[in-house]
Order: sequence, then C-alpha cells, then structure tokens
Amino acid sequence: MSGRAPAQPSARPSIQPPAAGAESSSVRPPRLYIVLTRVPRRSALAVGSLGTVTLDRGWYAYVGSAARARDARVARHLACEKPIRWHADYLFTAFPAERAWLVDGASGECALAGALAALPGAERLPRRFGAGDCRCSGHLVHFTRRPLRRDLAVAALAAGAPPRGAVRSFAARPASS
Repeated sequence: MSGRAPAQPSARPSIQPPAAGAESSSVRPPRLYIVLTRVPRRSALAVGSLGTVTLDRGWYAYVGSAARARDARVARHLACEKPIRWHADYLFTAFPAERAWLVDGASGECALAGALAALPGAERLPRRFGAGDCRCSGHLVHFTRRPLRRDLAVAALAAGAPPRGAVRSFAARPASS
C-alpha cells in the first residue's frame, strides 16, 4: 500500500457539452445566405466607403447573414428598387441578383466566403467588399463560371455545415394583396 492520500475530486465544476440535439438559447447558429449575380463585362462600380471598384466579367456570389428575418433580407437583395444601405445594394442595383440560397450550419459568413473562394476558378474580389463589420478579406466571391448548388454545398461543408440539407434554394414568397 502506498502512502499517498486518495485523489480528491476537483473543486472546479465539470463543464459538460450540451446533449446531442440540444441548442443553447443564447447562441444561435449563423443564418447565412448566398446571392448570385452576373457581371456581363468588366465594369467600374462606385461602392460607398470602398470607392470605385473594378468588377471583372463573371459570376459573383455575395455571402451575408441575418440574425433575424433572413428571408426578408434575401428578398430585399433580390428586389430591383431599394434604398442603398450595404455594399451589396450597390452591386445588386447595377447587376440585379439572379438567384439566392439559404445556408444553415456553416460557422459564419467569413468562413463560408473563404470556402467559396477556395473553389477552383474563384477568388474574393474586390477586397473587403461586404466586410465592414469584420476583418476578413471580403464576402464577395468572383467565379469565372457560374457556380452550381453542389459547389455551394461543398463550400458550406468546408465551412462547418452538415453534409446534407445545409444549402436550400431561396424562393421568394409572393407579395400578399
């Protein structure tokens, strides 16, 4: 028998991870979206605090988030007429949005934009677009070819989204009369 005293339980409380399927009421997963537009030819565009930016010909995916009313935010981006408030408003006023997807479970808009930019033929351009409230390279990703839903799903998975059902097509609800 050794002369050591039996191990005493730690005075610090044990922190247990939440049970599977349990969601903390204070931390909600980001409610992300991707809005797609096409720029038919190289163009200069005045974008508020960014000044004049050059957009190369191609497809652009804008990654955004909305803590509340995500559907309304996406519908606003798809609307032709709107007050100019965000960098994306300048883009979608000049080059109307063509398509949108809702993304659930990815770790955040910066991570999702980075994962999109890592796809072949993609890069974040122009720098800092849509990133006024963070320190990332930007939330606008340029593609040389039109990205497909499966490309977006690969990026969402790389950004922490679940392997199935994370990317859904956005269908605007008709205005009620």
